[in-house]
Amino acid sequence: MATTDSLKKNKNRDAIIETARQVFKKYGYDKTLMEHIAKAAGKGKSSIYYYFKSKEQIFQSVVLKEAVAFRHTIIDALRKTPNPVDKIKVYVLTRMNIIKIYTNFHSALKNEKLRHISFVRRLNALYDKEEIRLFKDILEEGANKNYFFVKNLDLAAMALIMAVKGIEDYVFRTDNAEEFTANIDQLLYLILHGVIIKE
Repeated sequence: MATTDSLKKNKNRDAIIETARQVFKKYGYDKTLMEHIAKAAGKGKSSIYYYFKSKEQIFQSVVLKEAVAFRHTIIDALRKTPNPVDKIKVYVLTRMNIIKIYTNFHSALKNEKLRHISFVRRLNALYDKEEIRLFKDILEEGANKNYFFVKNLDLAAMALIMAVKGIEDYVFRTDNAEEFTANIDQLLYLILHGVIIKE
């Protein structure tokens, strides 16, 4: 059973992580200083070091918290969607809608400058595997229900993921989320059916 001291320590630690989320979101990892986090948390820098050894350790805690929330949101959205074709659409739209909420997680996945941090490299590898597994599950379910014809699940899952990431990069570069959302059905049709005339 947790003691009052350990509960208080966990509460303080969680409060620092939540404050740090906003600070990293504002400044980015490179420009964030421990002083920024301490000031935003209303604590002395030594108090922050009592809970975390380094800025990297705080960032890891922030990113892992966002990664768990991100995954739960995606999984919950997919569970509520019975049709495998709609699951792909729901996945893409949910991901686009929440990626701006979990900016530190997104940064850990996308920012090449953060790849020198060992946990970021591990996170990327784990996330890639998780995403492939998720898409394979959707495709396999769709094949079993006669929505899809898939010869190679691994290849099909990787192709879909590359298409989704390409769309995501475009949306973030152009800040065109509204246009993307309005055209999601057409974009997914092109991804799933292509442009070749069927004989």
